Amino acid sequence: MRQIIVAGVLACAMPIASAQDTGGPGGIGSGAAPTGDRGGVDKSDVPEARTVLDAYFQAIGGEEAVRGLKGLTRTYDWKIDEETGTLLSRSGAAGAFRADMTMAGSAWHERQSSDGVRTWLEDAEGVCFPAADAVALQLRMEHDPGALLEPSRITRAMTVTGEVSVAGRPNWRLILVPKVGRPWYLFFDTDTGLLSRFEFSRPNDDGRPIMVVRGFHDWKKTGPILQPHLIQERSVAGNVDLTLTEANVDPLPPDTFALTPCARKGFSTIPETHSPPDLKDLPTQGNYHSKLIKAIGPTLIQADGTEVPSSMLADQPDVLLYFTAKWCAPCRRFTPKLVDFYDKAAGRRDFMVVLVSSDRAADQMMKYMTEYKIEFPAVPFERVAKSGIKKAWGARGIPNLVWLDGQDDVVKGSYENGRYVGPPAVLGAFQRHLGVE
Repeated sequence: MRQIIVAGVLACAMPIASAQDTGGPGGIGSGAAPTGDRGGVDKSDVPEARTVLDAYFQAIGGEEAVRGLKGLTRTYDWKIDEETGTLLSRSGAAGAFRADMTMAGSAWHERQSSDGVRTWLEDAEGVCFPAADAVALQLRMEHDPGALLEPSRITRAMTVTGEVSVAGRPNWRLILVPKVGRPWYLFFDTDTGLLSRFEFSRPNDDGRPIMVVRGFHDWKKTGPILQPHLIQERSVAGNVDLTLTEANVDPLPPDTFALTPCARKGFSTIPETHSPPDLKDLPTQGNYHSKLIKAIGPTLIQADGTEVPSSMLADQPDVLLYFTAKWCAPCRRFTPKLVDFYDKAAGRRDFMVVLVSSDRAADQMMKYMTEYKIEFPAVPFERVAKSGIKKAWGARGIPNLVWLDGQDDVVKGSYENGRYVGPPAVLGAFQRHLGVE
Protein backbone atom coordinates (compact mmCIF):
# COMPACT_ATOMS: atom_id res chain seq x y z
CA MET A 1 0.00 0.00 0.00
CA ARG A 2 2.55 2.61 1.06
CA GLN A 3 4.46 2.65 -2.20
CA ILE A 4 1.27 3.81 -3.90
CA ILE A 5 -0.05 6.18 -1.28
CA VAL A 6 2.88 7.90 0.38
CA ALA A 7 3.36 10.52 -2.33
CA GLY A 8 -0.35 10.96 -2.94
CA VAL A 9 -3.07 9.57 -5.14
CA LEU A 10 -5.26 12.56 -5.85
CA ALA A 11 -5.55 15.73 -7.97
CA CYS A 12 -7.49 17.26 -10.70
CA ALA A 13 -9.96 15.16 -15.91
CA MET A 14 -10.42 12.45 -18.80
CA PRO A 15 -9.49 8.84 -19.44
CA ILE A 16 -5.83 7.95 -19.36
CA ALA A 17 -4.14 7.49 -22.71
CA SER A 18 -1.48 4.98 -23.59
CA ALA A 19 2.08 5.81 -24.62
CA GLN A 20 0.96 5.62 -28.25
CA ASP A 21 -1.57 8.36 -27.64
CA THR A 22 1.22 10.82 -26.92
CA GLY A 23 3.22 9.65 -29.90
CA GLY A 24 6.34 8.82 -27.91
CA PRO A 25 8.12 6.47 -25.50
CA GLY A 26 7.15 8.18 -22.26
CA GLY A 27 4.52 5.63 -21.34
CA ILE A 28 3.50 4.31 -17.96
CA GLY A 29 6.45 3.17 -15.92
CA SER A 30 9.05 3.96 -18.58
CA GLY A 31 10.57 6.70 -16.48
CA ALA A 32 11.31 8.62 -19.66
CA ALA A 33 10.03 12.10 -20.25
CA PRO A 34 6.86 11.92 -22.33
CA THR A 35 6.91 13.12 -25.89
CA GLY A 36 4.22 14.09 -28.32
CA ASP A 37 3.41 14.62 -31.97
CA ARG A 38 2.76 18.28 -32.63
CA GLY A 39 0.33 17.26 -35.33
CA GLY A 40 1.54 19.90 -37.75
CA VAL A 41 0.67 22.81 -35.45
CA ASP A 42 2.63 25.89 -36.44
CA LYS A 43 4.81 27.18 -33.62
CA SER A 44 3.26 30.62 -33.98
CA ASP A 45 -0.14 29.08 -33.14
CA VAL A 46 1.04 27.57 -29.85
CA PRO A 47 -0.26 29.64 -26.91
CA GLU A 48 1.79 30.89 -24.00
CA ALA A 49 1.73 28.75 -20.86
CA ARG A 50 -0.04 31.48 -18.92
CA THR A 51 -2.78 31.57 -21.58
CA VAL A 52 -3.37 27.82 -21.19
CA LEU A 53 -3.56 28.13 -17.40
CA ASP A 54 -5.94 31.10 -17.65
CA ALA A 55 -8.21 29.04 -19.92
CA TYR A 56 -8.15 26.19 -17.40
CA PHE A 57 -9.18 28.36 -14.46
CA GLN A 58 -11.87 29.98 -16.56
CA ALA A 59 -13.18 26.52 -17.47
CA ILE A 60 -13.50 25.38 -13.84
CA GLY A 61 -15.29 28.53 -12.68
CA GLY A 62 -12.93 31.49 -12.87
CA GLU A 63 -9.92 32.67 -10.87
CA GLU A 64 -12.03 34.64 -8.42
CA ALA A 65 -14.09 31.57 -7.58
CA VAL A 66 -10.93 29.56 -6.88
CA ARG A 67 -9.33 32.35 -4.84
CA GLY A 68 -12.55 32.75 -2.87
CA LEU A 69 -12.55 29.19 -1.55
CA LYS A 70 -12.37 29.33 2.26
CA GLY A 71 -12.10 25.59 2.52
CA LEU A 72 -12.57 22.52 0.34
CA THR A 73 -13.44 19.06 1.63
CA ARG A 74 -13.57 16.05 -0.70
CA THR A 75 -14.34 12.43 0.10
CA TYR A 76 -13.26 9.74 -2.36
CA ASP A 77 -13.85 6.02 -2.51
CA TRP A 78 -10.63 4.41 -3.67
CA LYS A 79 -9.85 0.99 -5.15
CA ILE A 80 -6.45 -0.64 -5.56
CA ASP A 81 -6.79 -4.14 -7.00
CA GLU A 82 -9.12 -5.86 -4.49
CA GLU A 83 -8.55 -3.36 -1.69
CA THR A 84 -10.97 -0.47 -1.11
CA GLY A 85 -11.22 2.43 1.26
CA THR A 86 -11.81 6.14 1.74
CA LEU A 87 -9.69 9.22 1.14
CA LEU A 88 -10.70 12.42 2.93
CA SER A 89 -8.93 15.48 1.49
CA ARG A 90 -9.22 18.92 3.07
CA SER A 91 -7.50 22.06 1.79
CA GLY A 92 -7.34 25.59 3.14
CA ALA A 93 -5.59 28.84 2.37
CA ALA A 94 -1.98 29.30 1.23
CA GLY A 95 -1.44 25.67 0.30
CA ALA A 96 -2.42 24.07 3.63
CA PHE A 97 -3.99 20.62 3.34
CA ARG A 98 -4.68 17.38 5.14
CA ALA A 99 -5.45 14.04 3.52
CA ASP A 100 -6.46 10.95 5.51
CA MET A 101 -6.59 7.55 3.85
CA THR A 102 -8.18 4.50 5.46
CA MET A 103 -8.86 0.94 4.29
CA ALA A 104 -12.17 -0.86 4.58
CA GLY A 105 -12.16 -3.55 7.27
CA SER A 106 -8.74 -2.57 8.57
CA ALA A 107 -7.09 -0.24 11.09
CA TRP A 108 -4.58 0.79 8.42
CA HIS A 109 -4.31 4.50 7.70
CA GLU A 110 -1.89 7.05 6.24
CA ARG A 111 -1.92 10.81 6.31
CA GLN A 112 -0.40 13.69 4.35
CA SER A 113 -0.45 17.17 5.87
CA SER A 114 0.84 20.71 5.38
CA ASP A 115 0.39 23.91 7.34
CA GLY A 116 1.25 25.86 4.20
CA VAL A 117 4.95 26.00 5.09
CA ARG A 118 5.96 22.53 6.27
CA THR A 119 4.73 19.29 4.76
CA TRP A 120 4.85 15.95 6.53
CA LEU A 121 3.70 12.37 6.11
CA GLU A 122 2.37 9.95 8.71
CA ASP A 123 2.68 6.22 8.11
CA ALA A 124 0.47 3.37 9.24
CA GLU A 125 2.46 3.01 12.47
CA GLY A 126 1.77 6.63 13.41
CA VAL A 127 5.32 7.80 12.72
CA CYS A 128 5.63 11.25 11.11
CA PHE A 129 8.48 12.39 8.91
CA PRO A 130 9.08 15.50 6.78
CA ALA A 131 8.18 15.20 3.12
CA ALA A 132 11.01 15.73 0.67
CA ASP A 133 10.79 19.15 -0.98
CA ALA A 134 9.92 17.67 -4.38
CA VAL A 135 7.16 15.53 -2.83
CA ALA A 136 5.82 18.51 -0.90
CA LEU A 137 5.42 20.51 -4.12
CA GLN A 138 3.72 17.61 -5.89
CA LEU A 139 1.31 17.15 -2.97
CA ARG A 140 0.40 20.82 -3.06
CA MET A 141 -0.35 20.47 -6.78
CA GLU A 142 -2.59 17.56 -5.84
CA HIS A 143 -4.56 18.99 -2.95
CA ASP A 144 -4.62 22.76 -3.56
CA PRO A 145 -7.00 23.73 -6.42
CA GLY A 146 -5.33 27.15 -6.64
CA ALA A 147 -1.73 25.91 -6.75
CA LEU A 148 -1.23 27.20 -10.30
CA LEU A 149 -2.91 30.57 -9.86
CA GLU A 150 0.55 31.96 -9.20
CA PRO A 151 2.84 29.32 -10.70
CA SER A 152 6.04 31.22 -9.90
CA ARG A 153 5.55 30.22 -6.26
CA ILE A 154 6.11 26.55 -6.98
CA THR A 155 7.80 26.46 -10.42
CA ARG A 156 11.00 27.82 -11.94
CA ALA A 157 9.86 27.69 -15.56
CA MET A 158 6.98 26.60 -17.76
CA THR A 159 6.39 26.28 -21.48
CA VAL A 160 3.86 24.86 -23.94
CA THR A 161 5.62 22.48 -26.30
CA GLY A 162 2.76 22.02 -28.74
CA GLU A 163 -0.42 20.11 -29.43
CA VAL A 164 -0.65 16.36 -28.77
CA SER A 165 -3.39 13.76 -28.75
CA VAL A 166 -4.78 12.42 -25.47
CA ALA A 167 -7.43 9.72 -25.85
CA GLY A 168 -8.08 10.95 -29.39
CA ARG A 169 -8.61 14.61 -28.42
CA PRO A 170 -6.23 17.53 -29.03
CA ASN A 171 -4.44 18.80 -25.94
CA TRP A 172 -1.84 21.46 -25.22
CA ARG A 173 1.19 19.87 -23.57
CA LEU A 174 2.56 22.07 -20.82
CA ILE A 175 5.92 21.41 -19.15
CA LEU A 176 6.37 22.81 -15.65
CA VAL A 177 9.76 22.76 -13.92
CA PRO A 178 9.08 22.81 -10.17
CA LYS A 179 11.31 24.66 -7.72
CA VAL A 180 12.71 21.27 -6.73
CA GLY A 181 12.56 17.94 -8.53
CA ARG A 182 11.87 16.66 -12.00
CA PRO A 183 9.61 18.30 -14.58
CA TRP A 184 5.85 17.83 -14.58
CA TYR A 185 3.83 17.32 -17.77
CA LEU A 186 0.27 18.61 -17.90
CA PHE A 187 -2.18 18.13 -20.76
CA PHE A 188 -5.11 20.54 -21.28
CA ASP A 189 -7.98 19.89 -23.69
CA THR A 190 -7.73 22.55 -26.40
CA ASP A 191 -11.54 22.80 -26.71
CA THR A 192 -12.71 22.71 -23.09
CA GLY A 193 -9.61 24.05 -21.35
CA LEU A 194 -9.87 21.28 -18.72
CA LEU A 195 -6.89 19.33 -17.43
CA SER A 196 -6.83 15.88 -19.02
CA ARG A 197 -3.67 14.32 -17.65
CA PHE A 198 -0.82 14.93 -15.23
CA GLU A 199 2.47 13.03 -15.53
CA PHE A 200 5.22 13.23 -12.93
CA SER A 201 7.87 11.19 -11.14
CA ARG A 202 7.73 10.17 -7.50
CA PRO A 203 9.85 7.88 -5.32
CA ASN A 204 8.88 4.24 -5.00
CA ASP A 205 9.35 2.23 -1.78
CA ASP A 206 13.04 1.78 -2.60
CA GLY A 207 13.49 5.51 -3.19
CA ARG A 208 13.85 5.18 -6.94
CA PRO A 209 11.66 7.33 -9.20
CA ILE A 210 8.70 5.95 -11.09
CA MET A 211 6.62 7.69 -13.73
CA VAL A 212 3.03 8.26 -12.65
CA VAL A 213 0.23 8.96 -15.14
CA ARG A 214 -2.87 10.47 -13.58
CA GLY A 215 -6.02 10.99 -15.66
CA PHE A 216 -9.17 12.98 -14.83
CA HIS A 217 -12.77 12.41 -15.90
CA ASP A 218 -16.38 13.40 -15.30
CA TRP A 219 -16.09 17.05 -14.26
CA LYS A 220 -19.03 18.31 -12.19
CA LYS A 221 -19.72 21.44 -10.20
CA THR A 222 -18.99 21.57 -6.47
CA GLY A 223 -20.05 24.92 -5.07
CA PRO A 224 -18.51 27.56 -7.33
CA ILE A 225 -16.01 25.32 -9.19
CA LEU A 226 -15.88 22.23 -11.40
CA GLN A 227 -14.05 19.16 -10.12
CA PRO A 228 -13.30 15.72 -11.62
CA HIS A 229 -15.43 12.97 -10.12
CA LEU A 230 -13.24 10.14 -11.42
CA ILE A 231 -9.46 10.06 -11.07
CA GLN A 232 -7.36 7.20 -12.39
CA GLU A 233 -3.71 6.78 -11.55
CA ARG A 234 -1.45 4.32 -13.37
CA SER A 235 2.18 3.40 -12.67
CA VAL A 236 4.36 0.32 -12.28
CA ALA A 237 3.67 0.56 -8.53
CA GLY A 238 -0.03 -0.11 -9.03
CA ASN A 239 -3.32 1.25 -10.32
CA VAL A 240 -5.59 3.48 -8.24
CA ASP A 241 -9.15 4.53 -9.07
CA LEU A 242 -10.79 7.28 -7.02
CA THR A 243 -14.45 8.28 -7.21
CA LEU A 244 -15.60 11.55 -5.65
CA THR A 245 -18.61 10.80 -3.44
CA GLU A 246 -19.01 14.02 -1.47
CA ALA A 247 -17.63 17.56 -1.58
CA ASN A 248 -18.31 20.93 0.01
CA VAL A 249 -16.71 24.36 0.23
CA ASP A 250 -17.47 25.27 3.85
CA PRO A 251 -14.71 27.01 5.87
CA LEU A 252 -12.57 24.68 7.98
CA PRO A 253 -11.36 25.27 11.56
CA PRO A 254 -7.84 26.80 11.57
CA ASP A 255 -6.41 23.96 13.67
CA THR A 256 -7.30 21.50 10.89
CA PHE A 257 -3.86 22.10 9.39
CA ALA A 258 -1.83 22.77 12.54
CA LEU A 259 1.45 21.00 13.19
CA THR A 260 0.65 17.88 15.24
CA PRO A 261 2.74 16.49 18.12
CA CYS A 262 3.68 13.61 15.83
CA ALA A 263 4.85 16.07 13.17
CA ARG A 264 6.86 18.11 15.69
CA LYS A 265 8.67 14.96 16.70
CA GLY A 266 9.30 14.10 13.05
CA PHE A 267 10.76 17.50 12.27
CA SER A 268 12.99 17.40 15.34
CA THR A 269 14.49 14.02 14.48
CA ILE A 270 17.99 14.15 13.05
CA PRO A 271 17.87 12.83 9.48
CA GLU A 272 19.59 9.55 8.90
CA THR A 273 22.81 9.59 6.93
CA HIS A 274 23.03 7.94 3.55
CA SER A 275 26.01 6.12 2.14
CA PRO A 276 26.77 5.81 -1.56
CA PRO A 277 25.03 2.76 -3.02
CA ASP A 278 26.69 -0.59 -3.48
CA LEU A 279 27.00 -0.55 -7.26
CA LYS A 280 26.61 -4.32 -7.48
CA ASP A 281 23.14 -3.99 -5.98
CA LEU A 282 21.80 -1.30 -8.30
CA PRO A 283 18.97 -2.47 -10.58
CA THR A 284 19.58 -2.86 -14.30
CA GLN A 285 16.10 -3.13 -15.80
CA GLY A 286 15.50 0.51 -16.80
CA ASN A 287 15.36 2.15 -20.22
CA TYR A 288 17.86 4.99 -19.79
CA HIS A 289 21.25 5.64 -21.42
CA SER A 290 21.15 3.08 -24.22
CA LYS A 291 23.76 5.01 -26.28
CA LEU A 292 26.13 5.44 -23.37
CA ILE A 293 25.86 1.82 -22.24
CA LYS A 294 26.54 0.60 -25.77
CA ALA A 295 29.60 2.84 -25.99
CA ILE A 296 31.00 1.75 -22.63
CA GLY A 297 30.60 -1.95 -23.22
CA PRO A 298 29.40 -4.54 -20.69
CA THR A 299 31.26 -3.37 -17.58
CA LEU A 300 32.46 -0.41 -15.54
CA ILE A 301 35.28 -0.64 -13.02
CA GLN A 302 35.60 0.52 -9.41
CA ALA A 303 38.69 1.76 -7.57
CA ASP A 304 39.31 -1.67 -6.00
CA GLY A 305 39.25 -3.33 -9.42
CA THR A 306 35.74 -4.76 -9.04
CA GLU A 307 33.75 -4.84 -12.25
CA VAL A 308 30.08 -3.83 -12.22
CA PRO A 309 27.61 -4.09 -15.11
CA SER A 310 27.27 -0.90 -17.15
CA SER A 311 23.59 -1.81 -17.49
CA MET A 312 23.07 -0.41 -13.99
CA LEU A 313 23.01 3.01 -15.69
CA ALA A 314 19.78 2.00 -17.39
CA ASP A 315 17.94 2.72 -14.14
CA GLN A 316 19.59 6.11 -13.51
CA PRO A 317 17.69 9.08 -15.03
CA ASP A 318 20.81 11.28 -14.87
CA VAL A 319 24.48 10.56 -15.41
CA LEU A 320 27.41 12.91 -14.87
CA LEU A 321 30.39 12.06 -17.08
CA TYR A 322 33.60 13.28 -15.46
CA PHE A 323 36.46 13.65 -17.94
CA THR A 324 39.60 13.90 -15.82
CA ALA A 325 43.16 12.68 -15.17
CA LYS A 326 45.57 12.49 -12.25
CA TRP A 327 48.22 14.57 -14.06
CA CYS A 328 45.75 17.47 -14.45
CA ALA A 329 46.17 19.99 -11.60
CA PRO A 330 42.74 21.68 -12.07
CA CYS A 331 41.21 18.20 -12.05
CA ARG A 332 42.85 17.40 -8.74
CA ARG A 333 41.39 20.60 -7.26
CA PHE A 334 37.83 19.84 -8.42
CA THR A 335 37.77 16.07 -7.83
CA PRO A 336 37.42 16.26 -4.01
CA LYS A 337 34.35 18.50 -4.45
CA LEU A 338 32.72 16.02 -6.80
CA VAL A 339 33.63 13.08 -4.55
CA ASP A 340 32.15 14.87 -1.53
CA PHE A 341 28.93 15.63 -3.43
CA TYR A 342 28.62 12.02 -4.59
CA ASP A 343 29.30 10.63 -1.12
CA LYS A 344 26.58 12.83 0.40
CA ALA A 345 23.91 12.63 -2.30
CA ALA A 346 24.22 9.37 -4.22
CA GLY A 347 22.80 7.24 -1.41
CA ARG A 348 19.39 8.93 -1.63
CA ARG A 349 19.24 10.28 -5.18
CA ASP A 350 18.83 8.60 -8.54
CA PHE A 351 21.96 9.48 -10.48
CA MET A 352 25.43 8.16 -11.18
CA VAL A 353 28.83 9.70 -11.86
CA VAL A 354 31.11 7.93 -14.34
CA LEU A 355 34.81 8.74 -14.65
CA VAL A 356 36.32 8.91 -18.13
CA SER A 357 40.10 8.91 -17.85
CA SER A 358 42.66 10.88 -19.82
CA ASP A 359 45.52 9.26 -17.91
CA ARG A 360 48.35 7.66 -19.83
CA ALA A 361 47.98 4.16 -18.38
CA ALA A 362 45.43 2.03 -16.59
CA ASP A 363 47.47 1.84 -13.38
CA GLN A 364 47.59 5.66 -13.22
CA MET A 365 43.81 5.82 -13.51
CA MET A 366 43.35 3.22 -10.76
CA LYS A 367 45.87 5.00 -8.49
CA TYR A 368 43.99 8.26 -9.04
CA MET A 369 40.70 6.65 -8.05
CA THR A 370 42.23 5.05 -4.96
CA GLU A 371 44.09 8.12 -3.70
CA TYR A 372 41.08 10.40 -4.11
CA LYS A 373 38.64 7.85 -2.64
CA ILE A 374 36.49 7.86 -5.76
CA GLU A 375 33.57 5.51 -5.14
CA PHE A 376 31.80 6.08 -8.44
CA PRO A 377 32.85 3.81 -11.32
CA ALA A 378 35.03 4.46 -14.36
CA VAL A 379 34.97 3.41 -17.98
CA PRO A 380 37.61 0.64 -18.23
CA PHE A 381 40.81 2.27 -19.40
CA GLU A 382 41.13 0.05 -22.45
CA ARG A 383 37.62 1.02 -23.53
CA VAL A 384 38.02 4.81 -23.35
CA ALA A 385 39.56 5.31 -26.80
CA LYS A 386 37.47 2.58 -28.46
CA SER A 387 34.18 3.75 -26.97
CA GLY A 388 33.98 7.11 -28.73
CA ILE A 389 32.73 8.69 -25.49
CA LYS A 390 35.23 11.55 -25.63
CA LYS A 391 34.27 12.37 -29.20
CA ALA A 392 30.55 12.15 -28.44
CA TRP A 393 30.43 14.09 -25.16
CA GLY A 394 33.95 15.08 -24.10
CA ALA A 395 34.47 18.44 -25.86
CA ARG A 396 38.09 19.63 -25.84
CA GLY A 397 39.78 19.68 -22.45
CA ILE A 398 39.71 18.60 -18.82
CA PRO A 399 38.41 18.83 -16.19
CA ASN A 400 35.07 18.50 -17.91
CA LEU A 401 31.82 17.53 -16.22
CA VAL A 402 28.90 16.72 -18.53
CA TRP A 403 25.32 16.14 -17.35
CA LEU A 404 23.40 13.68 -19.54
CA ASP A 405 19.67 13.10 -19.37
CA GLY A 406 18.15 9.64 -19.74
CA GLN A 407 18.28 9.84 -23.55
CA ASP A 408 22.00 10.76 -23.43
CA ASP A 409 21.43 14.34 -24.52
CA VAL A 410 23.61 16.97 -22.85
CA VAL A 411 21.67 19.01 -20.30
CA LYS A 412 24.70 21.08 -19.32
CA GLY A 413 28.43 20.77 -19.89
CA SER A 414 31.63 22.53 -18.91
CA TYR A 415 31.77 24.00 -22.42
CA GLU A 416 28.88 26.21 -23.56
CA ASN A 417 28.81 27.79 -27.01
CA GLY A 418 32.54 27.32 -27.33
CA ARG A 419 33.26 28.94 -23.95
CA TYR A 420 34.67 27.04 -20.97
CA VAL A 421 32.44 27.57 -17.91
CA GLY A 422 34.04 24.79 -15.86
CA PRO A 423 32.72 21.79 -13.93
CA PRO A 424 31.58 23.79 -10.84
CA ALA A 425 28.89 25.44 -12.99
CA VAL A 426 27.59 22.02 -14.06
CA LEU A 427 27.71 20.62 -10.55
CA GLY A 428 25.85 23.65 -9.19
CA ALA A 429 23.11 23.31 -11.80
CA PHE A 430 22.78 19.60 -11.05
CA GLN A 431 22.58 20.22 -7.31
CA ARG A 432 19.76 22.69 -7.90
CA HIS A 433 18.03 20.08 -10.05
CA LEU A 434 18.20 17.58 -7.19
CA GLY A 435 17.37 20.17 -4.54
CA VAL A 436 20.51 19.44 -2.48
CA GLU A 437 22.33 22.77 -2.57
